[in-house]
Formats: sequence, structure tokens, C-alpha cells
Amino acid sequence: MKFRFAFWLASVAAIAGTTPIPQAAIAQGFFGQPMRGPTNIIGRNYPGKITTIGAESMTVNLREGGPQTVLFSDIWRIRRSFASDEPNGSSIVDFGNNRMFIAAPLDALVGEVSKKSPLMKLTAPNGYTIYLVANKVTDITGAIPGLHNPASKTVIGTRNGSQQVLETIADTKKVIAAASVAR
Repeated sequence: MKFRFAFWLASVAAIAGTTPIPQAAIAQGFFGQPMRGPTNIIGRNYPGKITTIGAESMTVNLREGGPQTVLFSDIWRIRRSFASDEPNGSSIVDFGNNRMFIAAPLDALVGEVSKKSPLMKLTAPNGYTIYLVANKVTDITGAIPGLHNPASKTVIGTRNGSQQVLETIADTKKVIAAASVAR
């Protein structure tokens, strides 16, 4: 079935006079594969404020929906806001399939979370610093030209999302190992 579809697609592309899709894109699940990432956005209009930090979780008071408890074991990425549609100066915590905007300095937030989870410091393709939880990483692959950001060298996957980084695969593995050992 897959062979017939690929043959049909190549035939249509040849008739239309277009170049065929690179095999690397097909191998990575180019057709019908959604991007992995947070689907529930919390606190975009009014970033929440941290009210309590406990042994297992932190509670964030959201103006739009009251208190939200985030388990440290669910967090997989922390970063500073940098996109144009994100509240300027807020910190962003990705946990499960959720993204929460928090009105707190990134360094203070990272300091608290790093006491509970092994964080690794990496660089996003735009040059900003991001923090991923080392024990949440499920796969590490090289960035594919034409599919990922041209500046990216590595794509790190977790169960709930993926992150492109500037570090090489070897450097990423060293950072993960160092973060895991440091705990």
C-alpha cells in the first residue's frame, strides 16, 4: 500500500514537472504527522503568579482561572517568552500537553525547578536559552535540512513535545548525562 502511494505520488510529480519530495522527509513521517507540542495554553493574556512552592508541586494563581497546581514531575521544558504573541518578560513552563505563562523571572523559576528535576541548559535556534528536563528525553535526532530550522543541529524529543537546539548530537548527549549525574 505504501509503495503504491509513493509510486503514485512520484508519477503525479513527474507529470506535473515538479521535483519529488526528498526521501528524508518521507522517512520522518512527512505525511499526516502533526507536530508534537503543547495544545492547552494557560495564562497568555494574564501570566500567573507563583503563590506556593511545595515538595512535589508549585501553585500558580491565574487571573483567568484561579489556582493551577503544576507537578514538578510533569514539567518538560522551561523558557523565556520570545515569540511576538507571547507576553513580554514572562517565563513559560511546558508540562504535559499544557503551556503556562508565569510572571516570574526565569532564573528564579529555574532555580526552584532544578532542585526537584534534572534540568539541562540548551540553546534554541533563535539563540535564546531553554531548559529541558533530562529524564524526560525520549529521542535525539539530527535536524533534517528543509524540514527543521536551518540553524538547528539536533532535535530533542520528549513524550509531550520536541525542541530544536543548536548543540550537536554529541554535545546534547553530554549535557543530558551531566544533568542526570548531577541529580
